[in-house]
Amino acid sequence: MNNLVICGDSFNIGIGCHNLEKEPYGNLLSSKLNKNLINLAKGSSSNFSISLQVKYALENISNIDLMCIGVTTYNRTEWFAEGYDFKGEIKNTDVNYHQYPPYGKDSYKYIISNPMQNDKNYNGKLLTENFNSVIDYVDNCMNNPNWQSNYYARFDSEGSDKMKLLKDYYLNIFDDQIQRQYDMGCMVMSHILLKNKGIRHLFLTHDRGFNGYIDNNNIVDVDFMKLSHEYPDDMGTMHTSYIGHEIVYNSIIEKIEKNGW
Repeated sequence: MNNLVICGDSFNIGIGCHNLEKEPYGNLLSSKLNKNLINLAKGSSSNFSISLQVKYALENISNIDLMCIGVTTYNRTEWFAEGYDFKGEIKNTDVNYHQYPPYGKDSYKYIISNPMQNDKNYNGKLLTENFNSVIDYVDNCMNNPNWQSNYYARFDSEGSDKMKLLKDYYLNIFDDQIQRQYDMGCMVMSHILLKNKGIRHLFLTHDRGFNGYIDNNNIVDVDFMKLSHEYPDDMGTMHTSYIGHEIVYNSIIEKIEKNGW
């Protein structure tokens, strides 16, 4: 059986759904198209780390019949964990999966297996983070003796000065429109890699700026934020429910049919 690969952030792994084995759009596609599903997405992925997911899939997964790549927001960053001396090429095996939704303890109501856990090269030392989470941790959790959740366990060894610095950087220096250009470059490189390999792929994005850089038949107009407002989940995660995933699924099927795939 050929493989269907999903790359992306929390929306693409299915945060907002109760049944992560059936309700996310990737699972719906797998069932409809009769393909084996391999989902490499994780919560708080940056677009850079999503491009690493794409490269990892190309280097480690055979018989890819279709890949769906969810483009995430432009307010995210990456850094290596405190004390880790990185050498070599950055790969998806470096990215922290085991402490992020829906893989880490207390990271989500429903925990599933980390897709990287059986890779002997996995080290999980690269954190990929939404700056809103950094601010929430610094302002509400870091020095709060009543904070007992493991949700932000990935930050606990980073040091308070470092976390405050990240917050200050975001509030005083970071610009998401500048970051957008970098992120778009990562996605365009992924498109070129996939196109050169002859692998059918679809980018899920509402950013019209990709028009002209990525072929139109490789873009599906998906706005996860809008879906989250119109069809919110009932767990308070600020993600869309299974209804939004059904809408995404139908949009992808429509695109596949239009492309004659």
